[in-house]
Amino acid sequence: MNKMKGKRILIFQQRGWAINIGHFLAKKLQGEGCRLAAITLKRTTHEFILNQSEVKYDMIISNDEIMGRPKDYLKGDTFSLAEICRDLGIDSIWPLVSTLRNHVRSYKDKYYYGFKQNVPDEDIIDYVMAVYKCIREIFGKFKPDFIIAPNFVSLPHIMISLYAERRGIKMVSVTDSKIRGIYIFSYSYRDDKGSFYNRVDELNTGQAETKNRKPAKEYISKFRESFIGQDYTDKWELKRKKRTLWQNIRFELSPYRTIAGWYLKKHQKKNFLESTGITIDYRPPRIILRDHYSQKRYRKFMNRFNYYPFEKIKKFVYFPLQFQPEASIDVIAPYFNNQIEIARQIALSLPDDYTLVVKEHPEMIGLRPPSYIDKIDRTVNVKLVDYRISNEEILKKADLIIAASGTTITEAAFLNKPVIQFGNLGTTLKLPNVFKHSDMTTLSEKIKDVLKINLNIPEYERRLENYVAAAYDTGFDIGYMTIWEKGKKDKIDALWEVYKKEIERAL
Repeated sequence: MNKMKGKRILIFQQRGWAINIGHFLAKKLQGEGCRLAAITLKRTTHEFILNQSEVKYDMIISNDEIMGRPKDYLKGDTFSLAEICRDLGIDSIWPLVSTLRNHVRSYKDKYYYGFKQNVPDEDIIDYVMAVYKCIREIFGKFKPDFIIAPNFVSLPHIMISLYAERRGIKMVSVTDSKIRGIYIFSYSYRDDKGSFYNRVDELNTGQAETKNRKPAKEYISKFRESFIGQDYTDKWELKRKKRTLWQNIRFELSPYRTIAGWYLKKHQKKNFLESTGITIDYRPPRIILRDHYSQKRYRKFMNRFNYYPFEKIKKFVYFPLQFQPEASIDVIAPYFNNQIEIARQIALSLPDDYTLVVKEHPEMIGLRPPSYIDKIDRTVNVKLVDYRISNEEILKKADLIIAASGTTITEAAFLNKPVIQFGNLGTTLKLPNVFKHSDMTTLSEKIKDVLKINLNIPEYERRLENYVAAAYDTGFDIGYMTIWEKGKKDKIDALWEVYKKEIERAL
């Protein structure tokens, strides 16, 4: 029996994911007899979906058209924020608004994003109302049975997820399990609902056993012997390698090649939005040059900076800076996304002889301005260490890690290091070394309590094995990111089988 025949599937066809994965899934779903609708993100992607002839959509909506001119889409309709919040089941819309990087930050002011607001509150509210109207239109006319998104990274994703959940309709995305190469399905923008999360609970409470306990033990043992990075962190190491002469020439010429494309290719200008102006998707020549030379200046600054000598530090708590703007902090931990202020408050809360060690995120080298780094470095009881020091070296010496989310939390788990997590990332909250906390006024007391906990016990090891085993039990390892980012097609049919099984299970 074909469970998908006649089902109405809404797909977020966004950016490169739409080209390399989303369109392929749409063809397969159509072949199963599904009816389809699409929300597109990025105008060039919208054009691709409109112009292709392989998939017939009942409805295609451009988020960029709505974002660019929300008043035109509203056509005089208005909704109070109270009405919208009530319908979504939330207390405030503003934590969700913080995901709108081109609204709440300004790309035109500074590379890589200035922290000054780019769009007035009134215009942001217009866009919120327009998204809400769009959601009501989709659910009123298309009536989706299931929703597929590549991730939960911005306001439309989260608003549709919340609206659908209150109506018993599931929305799925793929997220990383923090176990190298293993990806899992998530049914919540906080990454806290789905088979993986249920499986961890079942194993922890003894309701089930796993056939993957031995592989889980082997993974943990291997990690402790030789630090295992994530597959998506491999590119960070590649960026750190010294460029060849030819690569340097290409790099120096790259902005001028992009500028030539600006004048010769019309698609370079199609991603302009009236509401937000200059963004990472719409960069006039002067911004292209600004970005290129700012990145060089920022990187040079980081490489020559006078970091605090790590070997001199005795007792410390570790606070790794995160990539920003990014969903992992702006979506999952909106109240803790001012990392300078959070570092200051942690440093003030440290008990006894502890100091706070801070290290820059490797992917942010060349993106974060010198002024930001100077503010971190000149904060009381903070020691900024060289970004080239490995996480492994820092974690082994640290007594405690404090973070909003991030891969470091999982790495700490394998080294039996406790973590205080500020954010709501459900994946890492399933780890046995993680203790959630959100009240900065009681952080000092929480730090003292966590430092007393002994993690070198059999029960900790069993729960860590359960976490890894649950990833093996419910996840998939088919090179998901290489399909998405590089368009590799050798395993895309296997990816479809994974999606098909998950959709049939969820319907």
